Amino acid sequence: MRQKREKVVKRERKSYEICQSALYNTSTKSKLASLFSIGIQELKECIGDYRQFQLKSEPDPFKAGKPPKVRQVQKPSPRLLVIHERILKLLRCVRVPEYMQFALKGTSYKINAEAHLGKNSVATLDIRNFFGSTSKSKVFNFFKEALKAPGDVANLYADLITFDNCLPTGSPLSPLISFYANKSLFDDIDNIAKAHNLVFTCYVDDLTFSGDKISDGFMWQIEQTIAAHGHVVASDKTKVFKNGRPAHITGVIVHDGLIRVPNARHRKMRLIKAAITSGKGTHGLSKKELEYKLGGLLGEAAYLDPSLLPAAIEFNKSFQKSNTKTIEHKADHTNKNDKQSPDSPIDVPWE
Repeated sequence: MRQKREKVVKRERKSYEICQSALYNTSTKSKLASLFSIGIQELKECIGDYRQFQLKSEPDPFKAGKPPKVRQVQKPSPRLLVIHERILKLLRCVRVPEYMQFALKGTSYKINAEAHLGKNSVATLDIRNFFGSTSKSKVFNFFKEALKAPGDVANLYADLITFDNCLPTGSPLSPLISFYANKSLFDDIDNIAKAHNLVFTCYVDDLTFSGDKISDGFMWQIEQTIAAHGHVVASDKTKVFKNGRPAHITGVIVHDGLIRVPNARHRKMRLIKAAITSGKGTHGLSKKELEYKLGGLLGEAAYLDPSLLPAAIEFNKSFQKSNTKTIEHKADHTNKNDKQSPDSPIDVPWE
């Protein structure tokens, strides 16, 4: 029998404790299989059913820095994806600690950064190869200890969710499971931060701390705690921002009690605008493709910094007006009295 994929739920909310989840106390394999409306044998056949491939994003010609790395991706097959999405839907309704700021409705990289507004000192660090170092045993322990599944059932859950003894990079379930499989680590970190009067948030593998003062001893203690849980800190990415300096947190700038758009993104918007208006430096992209790029960047910038909203709205109006003229021109291409060519640059209110 063909399984149906979970429908996208428009409203998801953290509404109950984990002991109230349908995943809690899955006492038998039969009960587990019934959650997905399939038989046990069919469930077992889904184990390890992934498509493996390499993914290399196209380099962004308007973005400075290193070219994107090649990523190894393990994508679940359609029948296994149904199972992952079902587990994801059930776990999304479980309450999580305040420090957890990803993979759920009401969390975002912006909200994660906002938790650290107005702090004198900020520190950020990254856990290296987080999915790869989140082992099957960690997933097994989550289902056995937190969800009270018997060992054989917890093992079946872990087999269904992991690939080659770690979390698959191409599953929509992996981000949320990475939190639950490592919740004991994050709880330990949160307790240490509170003992030092610091605020802690995690955004997948990006950890952020803020407060009046962040000592070297505290950072060392956090690194040791992470190591004790089987992970390694990417020390080259660890940053400490002191004395109210602008802090880079999950892709945004926090400074003077406000969220700011990074300078690199402003530069990217200026380059695209210049390409639209001059027709030079387009890197082979059409005018419309460049306008879509700029519109998306302006929209995101306005989301981060409301003071940029007027520019985003004005650009959107100009873009729509330009497209309308293009359609009219094509509909009446014999009209030689057109005052503006469909390829003429539009007025972009961005400097």
